[in-house]
Amino acid sequence: MVAKAARFEEVAESIRQEITTGTHAEGAQLDVDELVKKHATTKATVGKALGALARDGLVRWDGEVATIAGGAATGDATETAEASPVPVITESAEELVAKMTARAEEKSAELAPRETPPVLEGRVITAHVDPDAERALKNPDVAQAYQEGKVLGQAWMEAEGRATEAKRALSHKLMDLRELFMFKGHPDYSGQSREYQALVSLLYQDLGVGKSGQRAILHHLEDRKRERVPKALWSKFGVEELSRGQRAGLEKKAAQALTSVAETAAATAGQAAKGKSTGHQLVTLAKRIDAGMAVFSTASLRVMTPAQRRTFVDQVREARDRADALIREAESLDE
Repeated sequence: MVAKAARFEEVAESIRQEITTGTHAEGAQLDVDELVKKHATTKATVGKALGALARDGLVRWDGEVATIAGGAATGDATETAEASPVPVITESAEELVAKMTARAEEKSAELAPRETPPVLEGRVITAHVDPDAERALKNPDVAQAYQEGKVLGQAWMEAEGRATEAKRALSHKLMDLRELFMFKGHPDYSGQSREYQALVSLLYQDLGVGKSGQRAILHHLEDRKRERVPKALWSKFGVEELSRGQRAGLEKKAAQALTSVAETAAATAGQAAKGKSTGHQLVTLAKRIDAGMAVFSTASLRVMTPAQRRTFVDQVREARDRADALIREAESLDE
């Protein structure tokens, strides 16, 4: 049974046919919005299609603008594309990451030390390579990390069904690349050095990764920083006390607790105003207040500023004093 082609492959094939039959002249620009409308799809899918065409040498794609490359209508690119179709990913997440890692290691092993790395000899990037990137790639370790990142990035652009695992694998390799450079006396954990900036720009241009894809990789790089940066340097490099997942979880739980307490308090107050408030309602309110307080942990308190922590402590102490007074009064009623 032949697996159905991914949507971006179908779009790429349609555009490829138009290019190779001469519908678009060399140097013409393709309007991404028009392609979205024509193929009734999304910008992300069109971007992946253009990235695939860029790897075949049919277009130049920087993530924003697609231009028909020279020699696009000769038919060579079509033959190449038909001989090596983009695979439909069916592996599990673990199998995909293992496969990408093996491909990256295989490609990097082909690099001969101190030779011009093949990453500068492709069909996509021919007119200009940033001098900082070209200089950095003369370092064999940098060239190897870049080549491995390129292979992982290509797997990401092809792996529609396993994009998260592919992006995570690429973020690990980009962090390896960052750590090969120094910035203000430390490894370039935040990717601020000129060399890294030039290399990652070159990589994204070669892969056809747009702005949204770059933002997605940055989210994963934030997690990699937490893993790589020594904790004593977290503040210096802008590493949050909680991970993105922990912050999202805390935000969700806190919002749910606040909503629950507010709704119960409002209902209890409304019934009390009518003289109908019951002990059950008050017990429920106390339970929900306790559940709200339970959201906060040692880790979550660290995300507060010192001023917020002081205010929080003062408010909790006041609540504790009121709770103690209520407990004493309740106990006296049962004596």
